[in-house]
Amino acid sequence: MPGSQSTASEKVRAAASAILRGGCFFVAGRRRLRIERRDCESVPWEVFRGHLLDPAHTRQIIDFESWNVFLDDVELASPAPLVSVLWQHDQGRLYVARRILTHGFEAYEDSPGVILSRPTQKWVAELVGTIELEGLGNAALERELATYVLLAVIGTSRLPITSLESPLPGFSLGQLGYVPGLAESDDAWRDPPDFLRAALVGERPIVHQVKALETALRAASSEQVAAIADVLGQAAKRHATEPDWLPRLFRALFQGAALSPYTEFVDRLIGVLMELTYRDLPGGAVVIDILSYMLRHLCRHLTAFDLSVFHNFGANYPDALFLDALLTAYLRLIDAHPALFERQNGDASAVEGHKRRRRRALRQACLVRKRYEGHPVPDAPTSMGENARVFPASFVRVPEEQIVDVSKRRRKLFDTQPLESQLSERARRVLWASLADLENPIELRELGMAQFLARPLGLFKQPGEVDRTPLLSYEAFGRLTAKARLGQIKSAGWIGAETHGKLVPALEALPVTGVAADAVAVLERPAVVSLADARRAATDFVFLRTTRGSLAELLAHYDLRPLAAAAPETCAWLTSAQPKLLVEHAPQETPRARSTLRICDSAANPRLEIGFGQLPGTMARYRERGGVELVESLFVLRIREPLVGAQFKEHELGDRSIRLDLRSQT
Repeated sequence: MPGSQSTASEKVRAAASAILRGGCFFVAGRRRLRIERRDCESVPWEVFRGHLLDPAHTRQIIDFESWNVFLDDVELASPAPLVSVLWQHDQGRLYVARRILTHGFEAYEDSPGVILSRPTQKWVAELVGTIELEGLGNAALERELATYVLLAVIGTSRLPITSLESPLPGFSLGQLGYVPGLAESDDAWRDPPDFLRAALVGERPIVHQVKALETALRAASSEQVAAIADVLGQAAKRHATEPDWLPRLFRALFQGAALSPYTEFVDRLIGVLMELTYRDLPGGAVVIDILSYMLRHLCRHLTAFDLSVFHNFGANYPDALFLDALLTAYLRLIDAHPALFERQNGDASAVEGHKRRRRRALRQACLVRKRYEGHPVPDAPTSMGENARVFPASFVRVPEEQIVDVSKRRRKLFDTQPLESQLSERARRVLWASLADLENPIELRELGMAQFLARPLGLFKQPGEVDRTPLLSYEAFGRLTAKARLGQIKSAGWIGAETHGKLVPALEALPVTGVAADAVAVLERPAVVSLADARRAATDFVFLRTTRGSLAELLAHYDLRPLAAAAPETCAWLTSAQPKLLVEHAPQETPRARSTLRICDSAANPRLEIGFGQLPGTMARYRERGGVELVESLFVLRIREPLVGAQFKEHELGDRSIRLDLRSQT
């Protein structure tokens, strides 16, 4: 109807104007921002499994009202926009797309009737997200649209496996940043510290603050490191009643930063953290704990996704370079603050536990770093997909043979800088103390701890289809991995045969409760992380729990009130801080429509079984929200309630299954 279309168009135009103001963007160097609106733009447009088809492969042309964001050189206008907002009036649908300049090939006629191909550079379009206007109010629409524009710039996932999940090259190189609602004028920000300062004022979502910090670090010169540290120190004072505010900011930065292509971002990050050690807020202890967190979790990641098996057998190795840089800074802080690591008489148990975690970070980082000494890698960390992107001349393309063939690689990691040469006497004392900590079962278990990732709601995605379902994290333990690390410690001469002989049986006797990776029925899909990765990493990994934050984020999308009404104790357990493990149950011989999710307690007892349809064989439908695809409704099929002792009362709900719908958008 013309009237309703007009109202919808006015709503879209208001939202687009608000979130695409120049003041929401940061632009660096010789670049300039250009935003153009067109009443009617005809675009070759066809979507297949979430991917925009190349114009050469589609004959469909759609007319859009469009807003295009260009990043021009001061002397040369860009021929294609980086980000586009496209409004399809007749369908009531809004799209956000982006374009990336890539290396490719084009066909040409060499002579009459003879078609050959030649290298070229071309712009590849990617669909970032789709917004259905039905049911969205003005504020919700603006929020959704801002989220998709942000994702167009920074990538759609904290684990960038595919191109769409990776940031725009301009963001990675510090040329472009975006924070919704930051507009003070129509002019883009130019100074990294000023951009960060503006983003840290007010009650802004943590992801916006984090990406402003990342932008500032990527764009800053070495001379601006101290100024960024000043901005963070001032913000920490404003959050004096939240002592965890700054560590939380850096933890989120660490969890969401894509390190490839490898730039000076890591040096700037570490430079800012070292600057912060000289300030009253946060001070040396807080910075040490931030670095400790990064090292411990990076080691778990590299234990799960080993460079010998994953990342094209180590072709994409920025995590190893990051580990080395973090460890170098950590060693400097050990020399400067030894009392924060070493045992002292009179330490309370909580203080000693804190110091033990700091020593753990050193031990695990040394083990992983030493393991990769001499590992053959390409001239620069990259992947086949990233190597196809066009970067400035300073980024030399890696020969493809180095990516796919380990024998063609000329570089070896850390071959001129053995670990032992970097350890001072104080650092050695702390390392020896961390090895003595292995008498503690928690520390012994850490030798085999890994962190895996999965998208369990993506069960109904087709092979090759874009998967934006929630990404969950899993802690797992591998006894064989821990045993191999004990052998590595002994071979390095860090412990003797007698100590090794005591630790091996202690490791064998270590109680581990969880679900074996071999027992998890997972539907594997190309280019999508899953719990099946654990079987590739080692044969004996056991999943211990789904990390609390990732599971809580998934559950927060659903209205749990029906479960609370039917089974209040089970619902209270589900939303509590108690450890839980969510795993897929998707046997290969079972139709996907009958696959389920099982949520287990800390003793690996299944407590809930959740299906995707009320009737057997019903296929799930997805709804896209804020860059995430969610199953419209989940159905609780089975509940097991604990009784006295180890007994459970099982409720098979059948046709009385409890329906959990998505929460309404406000």
